[in-house]
Parts: sequence; C-alpha cells; structure tokens
Amino acid sequence: MNVSRWEMHTLLAAEAEKDHKPMMSVIHYQLALSESQQLEPVDGTLDELEELLAIKVTACHNMASFWRKQGDGDYELKYLQLASEQIMALIPQCPNRDCEAFISSLGCCKSALIDFLKRHPNPKVAKQVAHITTSNQCELIARFRLQ
Repeated sequence: MNVSRWEMHTLLAAEAEKDHKPMMSVIHYQLALSESQQLEPVDGTLDELEELLAIKVTACHNMASFWRKQGDGDYELKYLQLASEQIMALIPQCPNRDCEAFISSLGCCKSALIDFLKRHPNPKVAKQVAHITTSNQCELIARFRLQ
C-alpha cells in the first residue's frame, strides 16, 4: 500500500488552506480523498487495515473540516456520512453493541455528528444538543473523532 500520493495531496491542501487559497485546497483535498479510495491492503494485516481505515476517514474528515470552515453545512455532513460509510465498509459490525458511541445509521461518527448539530442553523435544534457531550469509549473507533 503506497500512501505517498495521498500524503502529498493532503499536505498540499493544508498548505494551500494556510495560504488562503481555498480553490487549490479543496482540489488537493478531493485528490487526496480520491487517492485514499484507490488504496488497497497488500498484506491484510490488522495494522495495515487500521492504517487504511485511518487514511480513508482522515480524507473524509479533511473535506468535512474544509466545508465547515467555508460555512457549508450540507457538504460538511455529506463528508461526515462518507467517513461513516468508510468505517462501516471495513468494520461492518462493532463487536461491542452496548458501546454508547455506536449508532447504526451513522456508525462511528457520533462525536462529529453532535459537533455538527451544535452548529445547526435552526437555533432550536442547536439548543437541544448544546448540552450533549460525548466520551467515545470504543477503543476500535476512538481515533477517528474530529479534532
């Protein structure tokens, strides 16, 4: 699994974002996402699969973060959902069904969803979730939360 092209586009996107070049940033984030989707495991080891999942989810979260900064909640949610789909595709069932972080329809992105809802344009919705805090106790998925 060669991740060099994904890394290159991710770094170029972050650099463009820092230089206030949103068009170049989104192009590179999209290319990084595309590269992540083409990656396939070589050995199939647990470490390799975890790295692949981290790359795919990070690429989605980078896109969600970009659109959040641009003020576009629809695209932010789209990429949060895509991150969830990536998790569910590689880890179709969390072995801990009692874990409070597991939501069947959104997989492991509960924290990202709640953060999104806290900024909901409808103040009534935002107010309803404002007091919710999450602690992700599932060891398998804790590393994929948005920062």
